[in-house]
Amino acid sequence: MHGVGIHNGSTMSALNRVYSPITLSQEWPKISRLLFMVFCSCLGTTMNGFFVAAFFVEHTLKKVGNVFLACVGMADLILTTAVMPTSAVVLLSGQWDSTQLCYTLQFLTEISTYSYSLFFMLVAAETYYRICRTSAEYEMFMSMRIGLVSITVYVVSIVTAAVGVYMGLDYDYCQRQHFGNFYFRVATTVLLHAMPFITTMFGLISASVQVRRRARQQIQYKRSQQYERDYSTTTLNITAYILFVIAWTPYLVVVHEYPGTSDSKYYNCVWIGMCRSVITSFLYGILNRNFRRAFAHLFNYCCCKSTLSGPFTNRHRRALEYKPATGDVRVHIMHQVVHPGTPQRAASSSRETQEL
Repeated sequence: MHGVGIHNGSTMSALNRVYSPITLSQEWPKISRLLFMVFCSCLGTTMNGFFVAAFFVEHTLKKVGNVFLACVGMADLILTTAVMPTSAVVLLSGQWDSTQLCYTLQFLTEISTYSYSLFFMLVAAETYYRICRTSAEYEMFMSMRIGLVSITVYVVSIVTAAVGVYMGLDYDYCQRQHFGNFYFRVATTVLLHAMPFITTMFGLISASVQVRRRARQQIQYKRSQQYERDYSTTTLNITAYILFVIAWTPYLVVVHEYPGTSDSKYYNCVWIGMCRSVITSFLYGILNRNFRRAFAHLFNYCCCKSTLSGPFTNRHRRALEYKPATGDVRVHIMHQVVHPGTPQRAASSSRETQEL
């Protein structure tokens, strides 16, 4: 049906409404909806949790520049640990949706999408400066207070979402009784989605092109592990961000071009965007060697062992305790380990050894 839900006290009456903004269509089997929500919630929470934890357990990911990518995972974690489980609980309760609860879920979803878009813009900027610019420029970019910038992004996302949802300036997701304030919706779309989209795509595509150009010009770089990491990171970041854009584009088109569309089309577009949060961490875990190794250790820790220190400590100890046959070579290697400021290591130390 088109339209307007009926507000009745603190709940949204089921009268004249078949499609719930929280629990999907009432015409679908309840068990199917429940299994879908529980599956997405459990799988998404596990994979996104592994994604965020990977930055703390895998030494190649413990860089200051990866803080923004970790925050991207935390933005997805909001959907899979708060919004989806709550929808499943409401469905199990057998009650029609509470208006206040629905607004809370809308509030959390908007925080997630706003922060995801802004953090990915910062990921693209970090990647661009690391790959396309000089070491001095990259160090200048990373000299900003990463923690303060991250907190600012969350504050902007929270304030914008709160103003839009609780002051009625955004589209009325729960009851669909109004379209919100036109200028507010245009401003949030341009400032928090359109401009970050342009900046993000420029940064990611420029970095990807630079990696390929450098690989053609420098055979030694193409054969190195650094090339593999750069190529995998840039490709995955582009894929993940395009997936985010594709998933939420139908909702933006409906809200701005067809605001009076049927409940089923409107809410289906929202759930398509939310379900994307389950997929992204899979891409990194499957296609990136560092994340795949971290996911394997985390799975081993959760299911088989009581500590994470074993695999990492042994692996690093084996690397440090390697002893060549020639004594002179051994002294040379140990000299580089003890003096990381030597020319052989100076170029990479400013970019790769800054840890969280």
